[in-house]
Amino acid sequence: MCSLTSFVFPCRSQRTAKHCLKSKKLPAPRRHLMSSQNKSLRKSDKSLGHQCQNPCTKPVGRNIRRQGFFLVLVLIVIAVATMAVYSFTDLMIAADETAYLTGDLVQARSTVDSGIEAVRLILAQPASMREDAGGVFNNPNMFQGVPITDGSLGNPTSNFTVLAPGLTEMGTLGGIRYGLQNESARLNINALTVLEENSDAINMLTGLSGGSVDAGGILGDATASEESDLSTENIAVTLLMTLPGMDVTIADAILDWLDEDTEPRENGCEDEYYTSLATPYAAANGPVQTVEELLLVRGVTPQLLFGADSNRNGVLDPDEQQRYAASIETPGVLGWASYLTVHGAEANKTMDGEFRVNINGEDLEVLYEELMTAIGDEVFASFIVAYRISGESSLAASVASGASAEALAAQGIEAQDADNANSESEGTVLPWSVEALDDFDLTGGAAVEFNQVLDLIDAKVSLERNGETFTYTSPLIGEPTLLAEFLPFLMDQLTTQDGDVLPGRINLNECPAELLMGVPLVDVDTMTAILEARSQDVGGTTSDRNHETWPLTEGLVTVDQMRALLPLVTARGDVFRAQVIGFDSGSGLAARGEAIIDASTPNPRVVHYRDLTHLGRGFDLSVLGGNIVVPNNN
Repeated sequence: MCSLTSFVFPCRSQRTAKHCLKSKKLPAPRRHLMSSQNKSLRKSDKSLGHQCQNPCTKPVGRNIRRQGFFLVLVLIVIAVATMAVYSFTDLMIAADETAYLTGDLVQARSTVDSGIEAVRLILAQPASMREDAGGVFNNPNMFQGVPITDGSLGNPTSNFTVLAPGLTEMGTLGGIRYGLQNESARLNINALTVLEENSDAINMLTGLSGGSVDAGGILGDATASEESDLSTENIAVTLLMTLPGMDVTIADAILDWLDEDTEPRENGCEDEYYTSLATPYAAANGPVQTVEELLLVRGVTPQLLFGADSNRNGVLDPDEQQRYAASIETPGVLGWASYLTVHGAEANKTMDGEFRVNINGEDLEVLYEELMTAIGDEVFASFIVAYRISGESSLAASVASGASAEALAAQGIEAQDADNANSESEGTVLPWSVEALDDFDLTGGAAVEFNQVLDLIDAKVSLERNGETFTYTSPLIGEPTLLAEFLPFLMDQLTTQDGDVLPGRINLNECPAELLMGVPLVDVDTMTAILEARSQDVGGTTSDRNHETWPLTEGLVTVDQMRALLPLVTARGDVFRAQVIGFDSGSGLAARGEAIIDASTPNPRVVHYRDLTHLGRGFDLSVLGGNIVVPNNN
């Protein structure tokens, strides 16, 4: 074994030093220094009692060995540094791409906001101006691939597209269109309790028209047990039963959730049920804020509420069809959310955006002046004022126009006796003339009010003069050809209510067939005829379809049937749903949002917004439109 000193300075080094002294002529000072070092080393070895047994045969310098070690070390350092630089560069590239993508996403979200503001601007225009521009039901020129950034230099542009579920020829949901969805095309669940309270009055009108309340389309498909449990006199329950997959127990539970009392219906439930759950809560007993709140109601499941439309785009995509083994013809495939809303209102205005004239105004002289300004027809204006003084009520008008024998029998009146009584009390029957108004005192106030504008049809006004009774007939006669000439204009200009905004009703032109067939006041054949007629002009883009009385003017329903339908249906509606997709034409990155806009006021406002970006774009870029830019990767 070598000594410690030999380990630090091997004998090979010692021999090398001696060899160098003998073989090379070094300067004297250096030879002396190395000789002294060698002597010190020998003394150190001798002091440890050790002699090297294996002297090195080949002298190798100490510095030559250490030069190889540093080379390896340098290579390792370079490799580590290279990897660090590569990782840093890759991280910076990813951060740069993330920054660009984040910017594109922010731009896409801003594009959605711009699209919503554009829709607000469009809805701020009067309905007549919107119709002149192509309407908002299906208008690709207005709503498809609208650019909001300049792409004149070939750069990608930011665009927005507004889409809504389409309607098939049979009136069922299917396909897409470029436009807005009228919230009145859905059933307003918050209005159900009001309809329930007024069911008796509406059913009375139905009885006078000879209709059958239980003739609603969806009830014809109900099971026998459901029919036995269902009270067809409750219009609210009947309308709920139009929803695919609905049963009486869920319908009653929904109405119990909405009504103010705490008394459960026969098939419903109240707080006693909800407080007994694992996570107890109380029933709302009032209006709901969103459709999703119905998930708290007993029996309502996500599958029933949302169906197979998992990305909420209003369309059954191929992957959804495969996942749920369903097609667009499957009942309820899009869920109840496609049929329900909590928003719905109508501005009490004309198509030109002017407020209508309330024909129930108290001051008859002022009313006459307003009528002359609005309709400009002295015959109609004078008759309306005279009707307010001594006109027949809506019920009397229905009897006079030929009520059903069953309705008269229920009142203990034979049809022949009613005709005789009417002829005796009418006296001399004359057509209305403007000069007849001179015999009426407009300062005495009104004695009769209109229930609806349709009360003018075949109405009569009685006048006592010199002991003789004179009966004047309305200038608005219930013949479809004559009604088609005057009724749309009168429906546009006149109203029987003072409010600026009216509660939303079911849109006759745009609602799904399921809702229309479920209206319990008209038979299935009549509703089928209405569906076939509207399929020729889906969306009501012609002027004749701008008012809910078009089935009457086209001879599809009678006057009394239209009177019964009027509280439930409309052809307008001023609350709209817009699903807006903002996208970049280059990267295809998109954001999606759904806004509900109330345009019943002069300044349309967003009453509800939901961000749908996390559910994906929802539609292919080819559907969204816009100038698609293919990126150049060279």
